[in-house]
Amino acid sequence: MPSVVFDVVGTCFSYDNGAEALQARLGHKLAKYGIPTKLLFYAWVCGTERDYSYLSQIKQYKPFFEILSNTLTRVLFQAGIPAEDLEGFFTAEDIEYIREEYKKLKPRPGLKEMMQTLREGGFEVWCCSDANVDRVKGYFDHAGVEMPLDHVLSADMVKAGKPEPAVYKFAREKAGSDQPGEVSVFAASHAWDIAAAKSAGFLTAYTTTYELDPCESIFGTADLVTPDLVSLGKGIVEKWGKK
Repeated sequence: MPSVVFDVVGTCFSYDNGAEALQARLGHKLAKYGIPTKLLFYAWVCGTERDYSYLSQIKQYKPFFEILSNTLTRVLFQAGIPAEDLEGFFTAEDIEYIREEYKKLKPRPGLKEMMQTLREGGFEVWCCSDANVDRVKGYFDHAGVEMPLDHVLSADMVKAGKPEPAVYKFAREKAGSDQPGEVSVFAASHAWDIAAAKSAGFLTAYTTTYELDPCESIFGTADLVTPDLVSLGKGIVEKWGKK
């Protein structure tokens, strides 16, 4: 059976809850320095992704949310808030609130329709995330989208972080799509994720719903590019489904 492995956070679910939580707790303080909340939040997330990946590469793996919870001070400083103003700028309760609200990810438009299209098109659907298994399963359950627990793969299982090759190798093996002749698609909204998956032998499907610009001169060209999840599902079935 052909399979498709999805990135979860960013691709199937948006980050918006986290930005809204940051606005609720610290938006009034950020406004005094002319710092847009959403921009600050994404800088925080992107910095966390970088540190998560770098620590994994040097074999000092730390879970994503452990890094996120301990790096806000440096992000605020880099955004232009003077060091002397950062004392007491936020509390442990602020961090806990933002972190927990961030975990309540909202499904991107068309998620349920895309999954139905893929399954009806003969694809076995898996997901692979840096988040832990229970949290990922909870995202899908809350969205009312079926995702069997044994089809949820976490980078924690191999103690490595994306985009390390071990994660994608593990995903292909678990999905049974590493055998000759098998259709094996990796779908994501992060261009770096697509580039890593292609290096691991996956066919690749990219949606611009998160990053807009695929930056092909940097990350290469995905096998399929679509603007949203509905067209992503249809495109995968049309391109690689059973004729």
